[in-house]
Amino acid sequence: MENQEKKKMDYRWVIIIILIVIGVGLYFYQSYQLHHLRKDLSAQADSALNKQNKQLLKLSAKPLVWAIRSEMLRNNLDEINVFNTDLVKERNVTEITLLNAVGKIINSTDKKLEDTMAKPDYLALLKSDTVSVNSINDSLNLLVAPVMGYQSKLGAVILKYKVEKFRAE
Repeated sequence: MENQEKKKMDYRWVIIIILIVIGVGLYFYQSYQLHHLRKDLSAQADSALNKQNKQLLKLSAKPLVWAIRSEMLRNNLDEINVFNTDLVKERNVTEITLLNAVGKIINSTDKKLEDTMAKPDYLALLKSDTVSVNSINDSLNLLVAPVMGYQSKLGAVILKYKVEKFRAE
């Protein structure tokens, strides 16, 4: 009789241990799934944020180019310097460079670049006739906006913009 009670007791412990192992396994499996779900949602949010940043950069390029165009037509580089210096103080704007039609840097927030010829990668950007936003790397976008005169291209504005990442809290 004692033997049967001992066997029943052993089965109870085995069942309890199995239930504990299943519970712990489910906990770790759910934790694993939640981690990957957060990672995927964060990547989607980064992508959406980057896309929206690019659209807003394109939109903000129009008034900037209009202002620079009017001052270039008046040959007023001091006013362009004021625009650029003020704009680079904004969050995430790191550098603004203005090229003339032949590729010479006529104004830049990095003053050591002024009055020099642009690098070949910037000269290639000068050929574009449309506003574009290119990703240099995960943390930097490059806005290229042509400055058009009445009959010809006057130059191009190149703006470096630091990309922010989505931070889940």
